[in-house]
Amino acid sequence: MKFGPSKMGEGVRQLLIANVAVFMLSQIMGMGIWAGWFGLNPHDVIFGLRIWQPFTYMFLHGGFWHIAMNMLMLWMFGSELENIWGRKEFLRFYIVTGAGAGVFSLVPYFIGVLSGYRGTIPSIIGASGAIYAILLAYAVTYPDRKVLVYMLVPIKVKYLMLIMGFMTFASVGNGDGISHITHLGGLVVGWFFLKRNGRYRGLNIPWRQWLGRFSKIRIVNNDTPGKSGPSASKSQQKGWHRVRSETELRKEMDALLDKITRVGYEKLSNTEKERLLELSSQLSDDGDGLD
Repeated sequence: MKFGPSKMGEGVRQLLIANVAVFMLSQIMGMGIWAGWFGLNPHDVIFGLRIWQPFTYMFLHGGFWHIAMNMLMLWMFGSELENIWGRKEFLRFYIVTGAGAGVFSLVPYFIGVLSGYRGTIPSIIGASGAIYAILLAYAVTYPDRKVLVYMLVPIKVKYLMLIMGFMTFASVGNGDGISHITHLGGLVVGWFFLKRNGRYRGLNIPWRQWLGRFSKIRIVNNDTPGKSGPSASKSQQKGWHRVRSETELRKEMDALLDKITRVGYEKLSNTEKERLLELSSQLSDDGDGLD
């Protein structure tokens, strides 16, 4: 198990430089000025028409550990996504999901105003909305890769994402000073972005196998009428039997990844892109069956 990506993408490097530069300037000039104009304040966006704030708040951070953890996640998980998607697509995903998470954060305040609320809330700062979207994208791309939680406990990314999603949803509105609604917005906007762009293939959670183990009944797809018996049943059990060996699938996957390394993801044909996603899903499913 290695630590960090093998190659940092140019888009990730640019985001790291931008975030660190803004952080240093805010420390020198004072965060109050920066947060007032560039942090995300729902009242100022809705009533003051500071419509740039959903795009700028993600480059501000409140302290060393705040920016350190966000940039670590960006480097670790964003680099591999950029190596697959390309710089332009990755930056688009980062900006859209970060801004979308910001807009998502405005909704509760707007509902409160319609209900008669006239107070204000502190400005929101930080890249966490975009980072949560990156974590989601990484989880659906590499669901069975393992990461070390607290550098000690190995866990598959798909399960870590489920835990984080549940904790984020459960923490909304708990008043701990963290904008969990923005984190949740990053997950929601990221999911819709991936779904719309055809990159979403789910977390490959083996619900069917779990249910089958619990009930001791195998669930199969009976899409083909008129067939019965063991041989017919086997042919209909999608995902339970390999059509090709795992070695052959991995060789085909490696060939596509080598091509991406040479010419970039954007140079792949639409057929090759779809095949890459299919292979990733098939190999992940195979991994679930071997647990």
